[in-house]
Amino acid sequence: MKISAFIYGLTWGGATRRLLSLLGGFAERGNKVELVVVDASGPLWEEIPEGVRLYQLNQGPLGLIFPLLSRRGKMSLSKFALSRYMKTADFDLFLSAANHAHITALSAKVLSGSKRPFVLRLSSHVTASLKKSRKLSKRIRFLQAKRLYPKADMIIAVSRAVKEDLAQAFSVDEARIKVVYNPVYSERLIELSKQPPGHPWLLSERGKRQVPVLLAAGRLRRQKGFSTIIKAVKIASSQKTLRLIILGEGKARRWLKRLIKEMGMETQVDMPGFVQNPISFMARADLFCHASTFEGLPGVVIEALATGCPVVCTDSPGGAREILEGGKCGLLVPVGDANSFSKAVLEALDRRWQRDELISRARDFSLENAVKGYLSAFDQVLHGKDA
Repeated sequence: MKISAFIYGLTWGGATRRLLSLLGGFAERGNKVELVVVDASGPLWEEIPEGVRLYQLNQGPLGLIFPLLSRRGKMSLSKFALSRYMKTADFDLFLSAANHAHITALSAKVLSGSKRPFVLRLSSHVTASLKKSRKLSKRIRFLQAKRLYPKADMIIAVSRAVKEDLAQAFSVDEARIKVVYNPVYSERLIELSKQPPGHPWLLSERGKRQVPVLLAAGRLRRQKGFSTIIKAVKIASSQKTLRLIILGEGKARRWLKRLIKEMGMETQVDMPGFVQNPISFMARADLFCHASTFEGLPGVVIEALATGCPVVCTDSPGGAREILEGGKCGLLVPVGDANSFSKAVLEALDRRWQRDELISRARDFSLENAVKGYLSAFDQVLHGKDA
């Protein structure tokens, strides 16, 4: 099978890492895989798996104005170059692999008139992320999605919650939506967990330090709820001395740093930015904190479980509740409620978690299971049957 997958580029983030793992899994099964991008630069280009070919779209004359455009503008204009690719490239199936790519990919499909199978990988709760957004641009994207998403031959949802929301919001036949969990757990993840994080707060192992260290990770933007975690740590610190490390980069960095300063937490919270191996931090942290307002399937929560790290997570629209099995494998708290989050932090630190049970749950989200699920879906689209 010849598979073409499309995303913007190789920017840092768990979603891109998981996609690369997935594409590598396709290639290992004997499939020809091409990753089509708008921008081939980025910190993850070195992690492109063996057997996956990278192709940067040829923008033609439009490429002259690309330096003047935002990332969103570049993605939008790329529908013309992608349309040409769809007309001329040799592939059996096209996979729009990330939420930011879908409008462009489906627009290119319409422009090209391509009849080859098109699969859309949906990794976000569309109602929470687009329809209910206060931003006009996102509400417009919701309307575009409502018109275009049904044109996909199949939609792969990363959680049951995403599938149910999509079917209800867009009236898509549930028979055309298949749930396949993201590939998170792998042998490589285990190897990464054994490496030292190189952070002075994490020199000792989990549970063997006087001051517990909490960890949060992700793109620094308001949707990720880092401010809730910071406020919760401040509240909980009145009862127990705590430290917090926040990994990642993004537009909200300056705002978060200002919040930390205003709350007098400069010596208590560290934001080291992008790190090559966040898994090593999870393996040493006493608790992983996740406070998103919505998520399709928060991979960082699964990564934390895979290292045996306990989790406190907001019960947001999306797959968090599925991952934690309704609270069995971690504590769930209301979105945006710093007081509840602080209580859950203290409870989680005092509870004796069964490390093996947390790791066992993470194994359900294995690369092997994901590759099998995707290839089964692809075979169904191509031949009308499961692999």
